[in-house]
Amino acid sequence: MKKILFTLYCAIIALSAAQAQLSGHVLDINGAALPGVTVSTLRGKQSVLTDAEGNFAFDHVSLPDSLSVRYLGYHPRTVELTQGRDMLKINLKKDGRFIEEVEIINTGFYQIPKERATGAFTQVDNELLNRSVGGNILQRLEGIASGVQFVNPGGTNASDIRVRGLATIQSDASPLIVVDNFPYEGDITSINPNDIQNVTILKDAAASSIWGARAGNGVIVITTKQGRYNQKGQLSLNSNVTIGGKPDFMYSRNRLPSAIVMEVEKQKYEHGGYYIQNAQQVPFPEYVEMLIALDNGSLDPEEFAQREATMKETEVREEALKYLYEPSIYQQYALNARGGGDRFTYYLSGGYDMNREDVIGNGGSRMNLNIHNTFKPFKNLEIGTAIWYSEQRVQNNGLTLHDLRGDGAHVGLSPYSRLQDEEGNALAIVKDYRQTYIDNAEAEGLLDWEYRPLDEHDLIDRRGRRDELRANANLKFDFLHYFNLNATYQYIKGNNQQTVEYDKDSYYVRDLVNRFTQPDGSLVIPHLGVYQQLNSSLSASHSGRAQLNYARHIGQDHQFIGLAGGEIREFVQNTLPGHTLYGYDAELMTGGANYNYTQNYTVRPSGRSRITAPSFVKQRYIDRYLSYFGNASYTFKERYILSGSLRWDGSNLFGVKTNQKGTPLWSLGGSWDISKEHWFSLQEVDYLRVRATYGSAGNVNKSVSAYPTIRHFSNDWITGFNNADVRTIGNPSLRWERVNTVNIGTDFEMLKGRVSGNIDYFTKKSTDLIGADLLPPSTGIITGGTAINSNLVNYADLRTRGVDIQLRSVNLTGTLNWNTTVLVNYVSNKVTNYKANESTALYSYFDSPATPVVGSSRDVVYSIPWQGLSPENGYPLVSLDGNESQDYRTYYLGLVRDDLVVSGVRIPPFYGSMRNAVSFKGVVLDLMLSWKGGYVFRRSSISSGNEYSSLYHMDYLKRWRTPGDEIWTDVPAAREIGETEAYASSIYKDSEALVVKGNHVRLQDVNLSYRIRPSRLQSLGIKEIRLYAYARNLGVIWKTNKLGIDPDYVDVEYSAPRSYSIGINMDF
Repeated sequence: MKKILFTLYCAIIALSAAQAQLSGHVLDINGAALPGVTVSTLRGKQSVLTDAEGNFAFDHVSLPDSLSVRYLGYHPRTVELTQGRDMLKINLKKDGRFIEEVEIINTGFYQIPKERATGAFTQVDNELLNRSVGGNILQRLEGIASGVQFVNPGGTNASDIRVRGLATIQSDASPLIVVDNFPYEGDITSINPNDIQNVTILKDAAASSIWGARAGNGVIVITTKQGRYNQKGQLSLNSNVTIGGKPDFMYSRNRLPSAIVMEVEKQKYEHGGYYIQNAQQVPFPEYVEMLIALDNGSLDPEEFAQREATMKETEVREEALKYLYEPSIYQQYALNARGGGDRFTYYLSGGYDMNREDVIGNGGSRMNLNIHNTFKPFKNLEIGTAIWYSEQRVQNNGLTLHDLRGDGAHVGLSPYSRLQDEEGNALAIVKDYRQTYIDNAEAEGLLDWEYRPLDEHDLIDRRGRRDELRANANLKFDFLHYFNLNATYQYIKGNNQQTVEYDKDSYYVRDLVNRFTQPDGSLVIPHLGVYQQLNSSLSASHSGRAQLNYARHIGQDHQFIGLAGGEIREFVQNTLPGHTLYGYDAELMTGGANYNYTQNYTVRPSGRSRITAPSFVKQRYIDRYLSYFGNASYTFKERYILSGSLRWDGSNLFGVKTNQKGTPLWSLGGSWDISKEHWFSLQEVDYLRVRATYGSAGNVNKSVSAYPTIRHFSNDWITGFNNADVRTIGNPSLRWERVNTVNIGTDFEMLKGRVSGNIDYFTKKSTDLIGADLLPPSTGIITGGTAINSNLVNYADLRTRGVDIQLRSVNLTGTLNWNTTVLVNYVSNKVTNYKANESTALYSYFDSPATPVVGSSRDVVYSIPWQGLSPENGYPLVSLDGNESQDYRTYYLGLVRDDLVVSGVRIPPFYGSMRNAVSFKGVVLDLMLSWKGGYVFRRSSISSGNEYSSLYHMDYLKRWRTPGDEIWTDVPAAREIGETEAYASSIYKDSEALVVKGNHVRLQDVNLSYRIRPSRLQSLGIKEIRLYAYARNLGVIWKTNKLGIDPDYVDVEYSAPRSYSIGINMDF
């Protein structure tokens, strides 16, 4: 019996010894953690996935056994186990057959390898983000992110971007910006691109629907850099300088040479065009004043001739370029340190950007600080904290060419105006009053009333400051082997202030003092400085999220991943009234604000006016959200995947009925890895997967309220009582706009990784969109008045379709490498439900965007049919009752929308890019071409009847002059001076004659870099040095139009100047 008990005891001891706990860490050969790696015990049939830090653990492993470690894009590895270990370190080597590393998708709620995601994503990694140079993270996405379209080229805000086209009609079309897992309401320019690890664009419902009622326009997820566990400490420095060229003012077509303008002004003067010669408040051009002086004998003919000759040789655009503009300089410095041990990680960074704009006197700076730490007090508990701080300072003391234009009805900036004489003295130009009037100002006891632009630089100080503090705390607790609880809180505080300080000698102060000087010579406004504190804004947001995650392998074939949680958010923005100090002494910093802003004073040159009062308006906006969400996926044999998500949103932006009903937003998706089937035998195809998803997301219109709103004003200056008006009547049924998306896509790799890519087809059906409804009179609601937006309700529909194609190829390998990436995108939209208002003014169809029309694109361009010019007088012809006519009034007033021509769309439905990267022994040349097609734009031209009112245009030189000119030109003849014809201008400027195709190809940018080999730097403690040069805005290399117009810059003073950057990146 004793032998039996002894034998049993030994067996128990041996069995216990063979059972062990096992944990480990999976890294690449550079020590970077690999999340989502499949780790399996071959004997015990257990499987787990590594977490975001590459960690895995088994509670019980029967030894001996073998670990199978598999990850797409890396060589699989088998590790023999003979004894348990606390922390097993496993390094995987990249599989050279794959062009790029495995992409880890971050949705803001979870991370997952891209090959296990059923949705449509675009990820831009750190290396691709850093191929361009600039201080705005969104700007770096242009041309490199499939499905992302910049509707305003060079835009820096979310409103400049569309993700997969349009999903709304009258609401904000901006994508949702997410930074480190929370929606970001702040200024995107405050974020330092050097702190960004990657950017992920969520494009279909399966990808974005978990963000619910704010994801209908797509989601851009920005992930900042962090340290990694068991990472050796590393210090990185990045510094660059960008120099931009001066503007090309000769690009603008809204100008004429000085000699031509003087000829026009002389003709107008001789025909009595400047007949209001006693109207002291109406300024005349300088040349016209000379003609008047010549006729009344106050100007000598010889002096007139000399001044006239000088004027003809003067070009104000050249004057402005010389004295008001300079090459822009943008300097960027960034330093960060990162690393970690077994139980902690850290990331610290600091950045400083300094910007001198191309307008002299304009510029600014940005400072960023970032601290991110995580630590593990226990094996299954992780605590993370992060603090970001940003400070931006701006100076806007410069003057642009546009700023110099006069405010009078009869004059703009004359092309012959000079800004400085030969001795370097600032010269005056015409601004608000006639020269003859201001010449007598000092004789009447007033201050010098002339406007000298070059003096204003030193007499005005406009400053702005924007601060933002973002703090984040995260707790992650692993339990029961398959579960972890994640709780996160984030606080953001922002402050925005602007001030303006006017010197007593500035034109603003001199004009103010003179205007309010009373007939007896007494001063209402003292001749001292003026200080203005403009309206400032304070914002704060609180966000909290609790999320339970579950991940489990059952055997070798089944994998379940799921999450469920809730989120609460509050965003509050307060706008505080500013103040104005008159009689301001800059040295003593004192001034007065005790003025009677309700009194009407006699002002010069004529009339009565009140002193401009500072804003007394205080505003407060509060947005609150409460959300519940869930997401789950099931994988069978690592080739079949089903996924789904569900989300419910409540908000104070929605109506009571919507919040009570709580209609959820959801998605379903599936994918099939065909290349893993045993029967798949196409040797040329290495990887082939198909995907399909369907689901819904939402969008919110913040201009419409679920509740009645009223706006209060300050006291009425006559009655003394408070003022108020009704802004919205409230809509208790207000709900989010709904966007249902179908996406079908495929991912593939061929020829041993030499060719890869993905193709997606999508269709979005947007319903319950906010639109202007025709409400019956019984509601008591009328369109117009103070109750704005009260007729905006949920009812309209829009459909969007498109294709995203991304192709990558490895053309050459070895010492010389050549890779190509091509993006091809197509997207179009159509309004499918919108109630037309028969009383809609015709001109609203020429707006951008036009009034919505069922059956047409939201981006449609309508035009008046063009019948050409009359061979008799060169004026436009119109068709009345089938006959040629020039009765413009009858024709225009009789036009309805169906008479208009659909000229095309204003936003390119086709767009894309091609990047070619060639590398040779550490030297990399990366060049990008971009293209846009299938769209049109309406160019400017002369305005019929306004040829002599300073609305000049180069088309004046192409106008009809003699019979036969109508064969080669569409520019109407200039009308006789003083002759007006109602609606003649609209017949031409809104016609199809001015619509031009916008198709073009652009050399977007070029990047040249050189990496110095590490072997030469180790003795200096330097891991790597990268030198780089970058050029941007290199110009259009092909375009459809032959007019010299850059389709991205229509009717502007100048197109974006070229910029050139050089920089260095060092890793220690």
